[in-house]
Amino acid sequence: MTKGLTERQAQVLEFINSFLHQQGYPPTVREVAARFGFRSPRAAHDHMKALQRKGYLRSAPGLPRALNVIGPPKGIPVLGRIAAGQPMLAVEEADEFLDLDPAFFGGGRFFALSVRGDSMVGDHIQEGDLVILRSQPEAPAGEVVAVLLEDEVTLKHFHPQPDGVELRSSNPEVKTIRVPAGQPLRLLGVMVGLVRRV
Repeated sequence: MTKGLTERQAQVLEFINSFLHQQGYPPTVREVAARFGFRSPRAAHDHMKALQRKGYLRSAPGLPRALNVIGPPKGIPVLGRIAAGQPMLAVEEADEFLDLDPAFFGGGRFFALSVRGDSMVGDHIQEGDLVILRSQPEAPAGEVVAVLLEDEVTLKHFHPQPDGVELRSSNPEVKTIRVPAGQPLRLLGVMVGLVRRV
């Protein structure tokens, strides 16, 4: 499957690309809807908009066939949001890409998550910031990590203990999360950078 796309979005992209090569111009929304048997052109429009948002298509406003396939986006995918407080479900599908060269952060695979909450304010990580993480399953003690607990993700300082793991905030008002040995815990990545939108 094309990176960051649902199965249907990948199929729509493949059809648009094929149509463009065969006809010399892209299909209209109605032609996409007809190809996939959508009851309403709205469904086709939503898929095409998602492809534009994810950086695979570009269109010129007001022109019905001004659509270009620009290929997979480069940069760091924003996969969802992360709680810097109580854990919060992370969306594992990129809605956007940060226009940053991953090589700037060294080797590895990178992703970004949007922060919600204030438990990491002592590290100058605020609500609305985007944290950039290197995907890896292990981390040294003390690192700021994204951790999956059951189906939820949180951002904390990682402190292994003899009887489990402590996930510590940098806000003295927020309690440490203690995860006993044997309880499911998956380390998703280690923080390597931060982007603050102004």
